Amino acid sequence: MRVTVENKRHGLPRIDLLRKIKANVRFLSIEPLLEDLGNINLAGIHWAIVGGESGPKARPMKAEWVNSIKVKCKEGHVPFFFKQWGGWGPDGVKRPKKQNGRLLHGRAWDGKPNILQPAFA
Repeated sequence: MRVTVENKRHGLPRIDLLRKIKANVRFLSIEPLLEDLGNINLAGIHWAIVGGESGPKARPMKAEWVNSIKVKCKEGHVPFFFKQWGGWGPDGVKRPKKQNGRLLHGRAWDGKPNILQPAFA
């Protein structure tokens, strides 16, 4: 089960709702990341996927926002998957998403949850 978390106002309350749902894997689709999420609580979350917005009207995503989530994931032992920069690169320059790629700190982050049992067995 997943929820989208794009910002504080709309996205963070969805995390609390997700925690209440019985699911084998609860994950956050933090894309497009539109602002710093602050002190995000990852208790009860099994996976976080982060990415920027793509398309001609893509809004920027800042590297420090991504880094903050990556640190929280490490602290909470939550696998971290970085999907893409989207239309804005880590340098804050707008260009086609293929040029920006998906590397963060020079590497791909492909974390995935290690939960294989069905939720309602």
